[in-house]
Amino acid sequence: MIYVFRVVSGIWPRLLLTLTAFALLSACGPKPPPGYDDPDRISAVWSLFQASFVQDCHPQDFSLRASVNFSAPDRHSRFIVSMWGRTDFPIRLDVQAGVGAMLAHWREDRGGWLGYLPASREAYVADNVQDGARSTGLFMPVRLDTLAQIFLGCWRTLVPLEYEAVRLVDDTLEFHVTGHSTSLTLALAFDGRPVSLRGPDHGGWTVSVNQWESDAPSRPRRISLIQEEQSAVIRVQRLETDVEPWRGEDLRLDVPPGSTVWTVPN
Repeated sequence: MIYVFRVVSGIWPRLLLTLTAFALLSACGPKPPPGYDDPDRISAVWSLFQASFVQDCHPQDFSLRASVNFSAPDRHSRFIVSMWGRTDFPIRLDVQAGVGAMLAHWREDRGGWLGYLPASREAYVADNVQDGARSTGLFMPVRLDTLAQIFLGCWRTLVPLEYEAVRLVDDTLEFHVTGHSTSLTLALAFDGRPVSLRGPDHGGWTVSVNQWESDAPSRPRRISLIQEEQSAVIRVQRLETDVEPWRGEDLRLDVPPGSTVWTVPN
């Protein structure tokens, strides 16, 4: 009887140690800050986002160079992209293969999109870059002015001043908004910085910020674009805003004579 008592009593120190360790591990796990179901605290996160990424956004001339890793079920490719213009249009974009061959020239403004493929001497005209890029075997889920402003740290073309609903998901707050008649879901970290933006579920898209610039905390260094089974990871190599205002001829895209011109249906 004494022997049995000693065995049982010896269990208690080990059990206490196990419970203590479990409690410590639970305390160290990632948890959202307390009180984020409080409307005032939710409003504070939203205000941080608005102050840093929406307010005081002005049209800018810019020049950007980035690498793009494109992935689809039938192929994987790496491109170099050069984009320049004004964040409120017009914008020019060149797509170059990793080996240096020029693959495509794009131009988009408020009136529509024009793309030219030098290899096949074909030009495509569409209402927007989303439809046009798809017709040439690529994809772009957002318009070029939106993409440029995201890289420059301005989200006002996508996200309005007010949100409609919010919920806590893991370590982010998901705000449901309506931008330009489209329902969007914006995930924010608790410091107000965007984590992702999702479009409508049907045929939707996602823009995710994977890394931020260390010297410009509102500017992404790497983002991911995802739509259905296609994705593109864009890494900024160079971004300049201290440039001379672009002239009209710098932003033109002329279609060479003799090229085939296609009109992309809506």
